[in-house]
Amino acid sequence: MFQKKINLLNLSLFISFTSLQIIAADLIEGQSGEIIPIPAPQDKNEDQLTFKTSSGIKQLISLPFVKQDLMITRHHLDVKVNWVNFGESRITITDSSKVTLSDADQARANKEAIEIKAALKNSTNEITPSFNFIPPVPGRITSPFGKQRFINGLPRSAHLALDLSGAIGTPIVAPLKGKVVLVGDYFYTGLTVILDHGYGLFSSYAHMSEIQAQLGDLLEQSDQIGKVGSTGRVTGPHLHWTVYFDGNKVNPESLIQEDFLNSIL
Repeated sequence: MFQKKINLLNLSLFISFTSLQIIAADLIEGQSGEIIPIPAPQDKNEDQLTFKTSSGIKQLISLPFVKQDLMITRHHLDVKVNWVNFGESRITITDSSKVTLSDADQARANKEAIEIKAALKNSTNEITPSFNFIPPVPGRITSPFGKQRFINGLPRSAHLALDLSGAIGTPIVAPLKGKVVLVGDYFYTGLTVILDHGYGLFSSYAHMSEIQAQLGDLLEQSDQIGKVGSTGRVTGPHLHWTVYFDGNKVNPESLIQEDFLNSIL
């Protein structure tokens, strides 16, 4: 009888341990600012882009930038977003009017933010993105995604884009097929273009010296968008490249890695 109780206890412990393993295996997680695959829902709609893999049908989701580990709900699943120490960046802008805005400049910036948000609201399903980007300029990365920004010693929002070096006039090309959904000259970003790559994937190009695409243009990968410049609030010429997916700004540096899509599926 005593031996039987021990065996039952061992069986109970085994079942409990196995259950913990299953729970751990079911945890979906990823790094701040990244795109990850999740199992697609059974009742998916036409706005969801899915991929057939050896382990089933997958859907891509974006993870927001976070300042600490965080459990969130993305679409139909709970996901753990792991904090990443991206470091910090300190820059000096000598024109104080670009740092402490006048009422008129603040009103302009607020109006432009609404305009940009509207351009990102609706995405076409007539383009299916491959997610295999090429760099929009050949320059090196001068400011990575996620760094905490300090401007003239004051903390600002994290840098949720990629800064790429380039002399004024350096050609900027479309890193992926996309439709031009915004063209403008803005307080912060200067001459700016936004491309819609389909299914909630957008990219933005800021501080340009010249725009060579028009609203509504359908650009193929490698088609020229414009040229590097230093318009808007900048310390020097460069390309400020932002990528949005699934409602969040994501890390463009990941997207230009070789065979990105297959690497995550």
